[in-house]
Amino acid sequence: MKLFLIILSCFLVATVFSVVRFVFNLLGLGPEPDTVLPGAFFSKPEKAVGRLKLLVDGKAAFDEIMLTIDAAQSSVHVQTYIWKDDDIGREVVTKLKTAANRGVKVTVRKDALGTAFELMDMLKGRPSPVFTKSGLRNYKNIDVKVDIFADTDHSKYFIVDQKEVIFGGMNIADEYHKQWHDYMAKIRSARWTRAFEGKVLKSLPWPNPAPFVITLNDRNTTEIRTALIEIINNAKESVIIEHTYFSDNKVIEALKLVAERGVQVNIILPKRADRHYYANLVTINKVTQSEEKTAPSVFLYPQMMHAKVVLTDGVIAAVGSANLTRRSMKTSREVTMFVHCKPDDPFIKRLRERLEADMTESEQVMTPFKLGASEKVKALFGKYLW
Repeated sequence: MKLFLIILSCFLVATVFSVVRFVFNLLGLGPEPDTVLPGAFFSKPEKAVGRLKLLVDGKAAFDEIMLTIDAAQSSVHVQTYIWKDDDIGREVVTKLKTAANRGVKVTVRKDALGTAFELMDMLKGRPSPVFTKSGLRNYKNIDVKVDIFADTDHSKYFIVDQKEVIFGGMNIADEYHKQWHDYMAKIRSARWTRAFEGKVLKSLPWPNPAPFVITLNDRNTTEIRTALIEIINNAKESVIIEHTYFSDNKVIEALKLVAERGVQVNIILPKRADRHYYANLVTINKVTQSEEKTAPSVFLYPQMMHAKVVLTDGVIAAVGSANLTRRSMKTSREVTMFVHCKPDDPFIKRLRERLEADMTESEQVMTPFKLGASEKVKALFGKYLW
């Protein structure tokens, strides 16, 4: 009991410190460039076949993660925001320990602020496996670090043997595995895995030319919002956005402008997000209160989804960890991939078909939401906190 109280006290101190950094880091990370995506990105589609695989929902994603860890021969690097002591959390721990036992070097980096979302589990005596000896702490061949002084890192990825990467929006917790709708992507190429590793771990520039572009928000630069607005501005026919949390003013204005020039804009949001709910409602009112013929269409997905994907003209996609919020756009480390493929490429075709199915399953918003003073305060609080 005494040891548990010590761990809990350390956790609370770390969480408070991280929250203060998170809330008051208003100046953001690195500077926001004017351009990110090279001109050739828009003019020439690339072949993703053999290099990229789209993973839809938690079963597909975690099945792929487990198989990849099982096949690891030399190294596994894990970065996550949340890691809970639940069924899938413990299963990943077991897989990593098994890999470590056969000599694989395992590196685990977990964001300190994300631990706040594990508080209820900790109060029930189930702290994250990154903190416990029964989990990953002090296990041979496993290096674990949770740095309370580091910038908030909201990215999630697994790098295995410098040959494969799985990355996207899913944390390590049961809700991501079996309950929520979400996306991950897999890079199956040693060359581009090494490029990914150089980008996210060393802030090296992304190679040009390349079959896709990995963008990063960190202390050197915040690229993701610029790249998102670039693909929106270059859209000629359609934009589909499926996101959980949406309140960034620059992205909202970009969508309204392309809609005004005749681009069909469809936005899919969860009907009841786990947080940021009222901020989402304010965004819906902003984008739908335009000229009726040019206003973007908004659809409410019936279940909780945690997606962070964009598709323009059916061939250019963005998949990653960044929410459409000021926090993700300016003050948190994030990773998002941009890819331009031919319409029949399996990666882009799978994404397009899934987004179309999600719209079919969703309910279109026909009238603005009526929000009282308290709801507007909650929306403002949610917008700038999350």
